[in-house]
Amino acid sequence: MKKIISLMVINGEKHQNQYAILSVSSLKVLFVPWATKGLWAPIIEVWGGRNRWLFIALLALGISAYTGSHIALENVFGIGCMLFFLNAFSAVQDVAVDGIAIQMLPEEQLGLGNSIQVVMYKVGWFVGGAGFTYLMSILDWSMTLVVLALTYLLTAIMVTIVSAKDDESSEEETKETKNNGKDNDERHKELNHNDSQVNEILAILKDVVSTPGTLWLSIYVLLYKMGERGAINNMPLFLLDRGMTKNQLALWNGTLSQGLSILGSLHGGIVASKPLKIRDKLFSFSLYRFFSILLQFVLILMWNFNFFNEKDSLFTVYAVGVLSICSLSYSSGVISTVSFTLMMQTSRLCEKKTQASHYSLLASIEVAGKVLFAVIAGFIIDYAGIASSFAIFTVLAIFPIYILQHIPVDLAHIKTE
Repeated sequence: MKKIISLMVINGEKHQNQYAILSVSSLKVLFVPWATKGLWAPIIEVWGGRNRWLFIALLALGISAYTGSHIALENVFGIGCMLFFLNAFSAVQDVAVDGIAIQMLPEEQLGLGNSIQVVMYKVGWFVGGAGFTYLMSILDWSMTLVVLALTYLLTAIMVTIVSAKDDESSEEETKETKNNGKDNDERHKELNHNDSQVNEILAILKDVVSTPGTLWLSIYVLLYKMGERGAINNMPLFLLDRGMTKNQLALWNGTLSQGLSILGSLHGGIVASKPLKIRDKLFSFSLYRFFSILLQFVLILMWNFNFFNEKDSLFTVYAVGVLSICSLSYSSGVISTVSFTLMMQTSRLCEKKTQASHYSLLASIEVAGKVLFAVIAGFIIDYAGIASSFAIFTVLAIFPIYILQHIPVDLAHIKTE
């Protein structure tokens, strides 16, 4: 969505101030569906089913994109509404896909499945952004959104075809679940007898918050990205201010660091697929991440105290800065995949109908942590300065390490059966 907003600015320069207001103020509103999906995820579980909601979400995304193709670029409110609906239905799609993944993936493939999801998300973000930019260069705004709408509709058709093939097996699974009364919770039996969908939704929410490990993981996913996001977003700006060219920064911070982030996500999938303690692996790579951010903080301090007076010393600043960014990107990729695997495994402690909602709650808290820090990060930089800000980022990177030291042992490993 940020890519779309930036391209709107490029293609509508006379409305640049309006789009600046949209990107700064309204962009945070676009994350509301993502930050609250844990609250409405039970609706998808109770009413309609995941496959149906996935189709509805893709269809709605196509309609939203096509509607946006008829909105003039100067209509800031209309563009904002389109972006909001794209985010809202993308969040619905995300809940449905996560629920399907939790049900489909066997225990030993959770790490691999999360690795594929994270890697393809990063590849999709890069390819999608580049593709959108290319289409904007050869087509106008309206036709680009029409192409986007057709892409969503074609995906919806593919989902329908795949879902039709799975209908028979799903029906058999449903019959087996209904017949196996011993495996169902007594509370859910009563809800089925009363046929009260509203009460069932409330029961799912209650089960979500009462699942062992939910509080620990909620605190962890709320905090585990804060220091990293602050450092990884602002270190490139520090290098740019020190004279590094935009082309150099695009190569090192764009191509190389993104590639290392993807490799880190793949490594995280391998780590999470082994019967090893997740806490130990998360702890190790969280330490690597901490030292990467600490290195950036020391580099900035040395610059502020004039350790780099000579022009030739700029090479050292650039080299250390790039090294820290690459190290941070790789460790971030590993941590993301392993953390999502731990989230999904903990969600499997819930009853089957509650698992997707539990995972959506944890994912919502993770997004909320990122959005919250994005709101305050600018104020920290403006009022505290670059050195003090990186001191704060370094301290924030310690919190996940402390939490991992105290997380219950039974949540710190991948269970193998």
